[in-house]
Amino acid sequence: MKISFAIGLSLALLLAATPLVLAQFTPLSFNAWRPYKNPDSLVQVGMNKGQVLAIAGKPDREESYYQEPRGRLLRVSDWYYVKTGLNHETALLKFSGDQLVSISVTPIQ
Repeated sequence: MKISFAIGLSLALLLAATPLVLAQFTPLSFNAWRPYKNPDSLVQVGMNKGQVLAIAGKPDREESYYQEPRGRLLRVSDWYYVKTGLNHETALLKFSGDQLVSISVTPIQ
C-alpha cells in the first residue's frame, strides 16, 4: 500500500511539472518586443527593417530564404537577438520582404 501511494504521488508530481518544463522551450508569440540593448523602446509587427535596425540594432544572427506562397516568390529574413545573463532567451523577428510579420521569444535553459 505504501509503495503504490509513493508511485502515485511521484507520477502526480511529474505530470504537474511537465507543463512547466515544456513551457521553458516553447516560443511565445508577441505583436511587440522590447529590444535587449534598448529596453525603453518598442519594436512592433508592421515595422520595416530600417525602423527595427534603428531601435534594436544589428541582429546577433540573420538567415534569409525564399518561400513561394500562392505562386509568389517572397524573400523571408529571420533576425535573431540573443539575451544572455540570468534569464537567457532568444527573440526571433521574421520579415517578409521588408516588413516585420512576427515576433517570437524562446527561453533558453
